[in-house]
Amino acid sequence: MKPNLILLLCTLFGHLLNAQPGGFSAVKDLVPFKSQFATASQKMESIESNFTQIKNLSLLKDKIQSKGTFFYKKGNKVRIEYSSPYYYLMVINQNAMTIKDDQKTSSYNTKSNKIMQSINNIMLDCMRGTIYSNKDFMVEALENPKEYLLKMKPITSIMKKIFAHIEVFLDKKDFHVLRLNLVECNGDNSLMTFTHPIMNKNISDALFSVK
Repeated sequence: MKPNLILLLCTLFGHLLNAQPGGFSAVKDLVPFKSQFATASQKMESIESNFTQIKNLSLLKDKIQSKGTFFYKKGNKVRIEYSSPYYYLMVINQNAMTIKDDQKTSSYNTKSNKIMQSINNIMLDCMRGTIYSNKDFMVEALENPKEYLLKMKPITSIMKKIFAHIEVFLDKKDFHVLRLNLVECNGDNSLMTFTHPIMNKNISDALFSVK
């Protein structure tokens, strides 16, 4: 089963909509948190990371596991390349989104499609530190001793039809994304866990061009 477009972000375990994950409590002072998040993200020129994605389907007992490589480069460029158990590629280059598998390549202009634009913004906002500027979601900030958790609740009709909520887990040391959990309205969810990140590596623009 191939990942749908939603779980390709960027990337992604069911929780009750209003429940706080164990061990997390609300961030008491949002002003310095937002400032530190934005500053750290501005310093992030690029990221290369491995990822493992676990897809939980509400109608099936078995979990679907995929693996691949994630790339981000400042300038609104993202590449998510699945290598196991099959090849699948999604590339975001500013307002252009390209999906490629073994059979075909599909291209989209996110400006002309509200759903595509919103999905595009979710992934980019996680990398740029601009989650609080996303008008499709209300954001709740939580923390434990090692991580921040940004819980994004949809407030627009389009996103409410797709997501129950989204969870973005950040490392407290440098604010890079550790995990991205997409919880869908149908009870399915996808958890993408990022490992072995390399920050500010020189990444060629050619990686964000699909031929």
